[in-house]
Amino acid sequence: MEHKRYMHPTIELCKICEGTGVNHKFHEHDLLNQHPETIQCETCEGSGRVLVSKITVITVESFK
Repeated sequence: MEHKRYMHPTIELCKICEGTGVNHKFHEHDLLNQHPETIQCETCEGSGRVLVSKITVITVESFK
């Protein structure tokens, strides 16, 4: 038997940029990583937050 549990969408911190909205990228010639280039996070589009919806599937089987 299979049950599906739907969770309401929630607002959470972006795990890619850790809620800052930006990522830091270093050029390949910058070996000491001294001059980072700041780029807007593509996942959250710079807001630092994402909308997460969850579906949990529970399978119940008899034990023989």
